[in-house]
Amino acid sequence: MSLLRQLVQLIIPTRCVVCQRVGAEVLCTECRSGLELVGEKRCLRCGRRRETTFASPDCGECFGRRLGVTRARSLYVYNAVGRALLAEFKYQGHLGVGEALAGQLANWIGGGWQAAFDELACTCDLVIPVPLHRSRLRTRRFNQSELIARAVAKALGLPCIPDVLTRIRETPTQVGLTEHQRRENVRGAFDVSHARRRLVDGKRVLLVDDLMTTGATLAACAGALRRAGCGVAYGLTLFSTCRAVEPPADANTALAGRV
Repeated sequence: MSLLRQLVQLIIPTRCVVCQRVGAEVLCTECRSGLELVGEKRCLRCGRRRETTFASPDCGECFGRRLGVTRARSLYVYNAVGRALLAEFKYQGHLGVGEALAGQLANWIGGGWQAAFDELACTCDLVIPVPLHRSRLRTRRFNQSELIARAVAKALGLPCIPDVLTRIRETPTQVGLTEHQRRENVRGAFDVSHARRRLVDGKRVLLVDDLMTTGATLAACAGALRRAGCGVAYGLTLFSTCRAVEPPADANTALAGRV
């Protein structure tokens, strides 16, 4: 720890952003234990935790559907602790929280990229964060996805190119929208300029964001990259939502799950 940082902590002690307990970290050990890893019980395609065991490797939401990305993975389930941390990072500008979370994601994916994506031949050429619209970037002053993407790219030894994707249309918040509304909300919102298309042409891209709920944003970004010539796009997020009750993919799968 640098001398300057030690002096700052003497004057303004670090508090856990969840319970406000004074300590050495932005997230105390007790609250850190409240973060839930998605773990290995995940959908093979969207990567979200599965609450019900079925014969199909895809969850009920992914079965027979195009996701935009080839596969997506998340480190943590978006629970109460996750919501508190992400809100502190994104909306309160607590970069220390973001750096800590990004470091956890980078350590996980850097320690076993192929294992995380359940694909032994999985490789990527570059890392691209989901962009903010310029008006929101002016207000927030940083793109949380870019901070995460840079940590991931460093762990993987890959270039991070944040200005390949642009958000050409400002969209209302996705909070409270249905899956269909979310997809319509971000339809056509992203693009790759002609000057940057050479950077993704034929490349395998890792798209990075902070949260995946329905996957609509990742799908819209992947669509823009494909139109620019991108070969394959994978998705990686810090958090993803988890359905408490998962519908069967179809009648045959439901029967197979009872055997």
